[in-house]
Amino acid sequence: MPSYFGLDIGSTSIKLIQSDGARVKYVGIAQNPFGKSISAMTNAEKISLTDSLKLLLKEIGIREKKVVASIPESSVFSRVLKFPVMSSPELSTAIRWELDQSVPFPPSEVETSWAVLEKPEKFDGDEKISVYVVAVPSNISENYIQILELIGLEPVRLENEIPSLSRAFSSNLSDSSPSVLIDWGASGTNVVVAGKTKLYSNFYVPVGGSAMTKLIADTFGLPMDQAENYKRTYGFSKEQLDGKMVTVLKPIIDNVIGEVKKLIISYRDERGGNVVSKLVLTGGGSYLLGLVPYLSESLGLEVVIGDPFSGMAVDAKYKNLGPVFSVAVGLSM
Repeated sequence: MPSYFGLDIGSTSIKLIQSDGARVKYVGIAQNPFGKSISAMTNAEKISLTDSLKLLLKEIGIREKKVVASIPESSVFSRVLKFPVMSSPELSTAIRWELDQSVPFPPSEVETSWAVLEKPEKFDGDEKISVYVVAVPSNISENYIQILELIGLEPVRLENEIPSLSRAFSSNLSDSSPSVLIDWGASGTNVVVAGKTKLYSNFYVPVGGSAMTKLIADTFGLPMDQAENYKRTYGFSKEQLDGKMVTVLKPIIDNVIGEVKKLIISYRDERGGNVVSKLVLTGGGSYLLGLVPYLSESLGLEVVIGDPFSGMAVDAKYKNLGPVFSVAVGLSM
């Protein structure tokens, strides 16, 4: 059993996991009472959030104090970048220059982490180094650390969602024929092209399940809670409500599909015609009725629901909630 647990503080829910890879020992989920990320909360809301976290930990009975926690992709710059072959000091300088152009914060206010993903074994002049770069404003990471310490936890690591997602499904991925991972969350959607040990590209789309619910509410003149029930009941199905839900939700879903197509084309062009093998759909949005067949038809790919609990023993009441816990499972690993 690892001497830490994974904690995913999402905009609508808080998820906690501790496992040994074969068995989930501790698992819990609670509502985020404010419906937004920590970086968007007031000081009073942050204090109230600590009470929710303390209650969740108490209910679960977990005593471990070390934690690996997630920072949402909406709060970071996270990208696979390509650079000419160069030395590590030169690469570090090139990354800083790239971030200066891409991140709207002074270098002194940003924490940066990067790792070389691929480097050519032979150099003929045109080869590139593939580097995964993550930058987060210091005040955001400090907010997370402060909240964790307020509830008596010791942060071992803060991690954005992309590595956690890739890790959660690595056992079902292949480096020779990568997959597209779509993590359809409440406030946004992560799109990743990944293999078993390799990350090829990623993109964050700032629309998710909450935007769908709001669009339904606005279109049908419903309160938000009733619009959420509409979404869960009728989904994205032509057979429901005379196809009206398809008309309403199609622009949002097609927006995500457009970004997926760009990443697939980019991967194919860079890899000399190699194609991705399948699409793994996870997150709360994966439960949307009719979404799987529509994605498969639109992209020409096999689409499967990604369950990070697959192959692990877990309490029966959480067994069907695997897609909601994907990031938390990856953190716990």
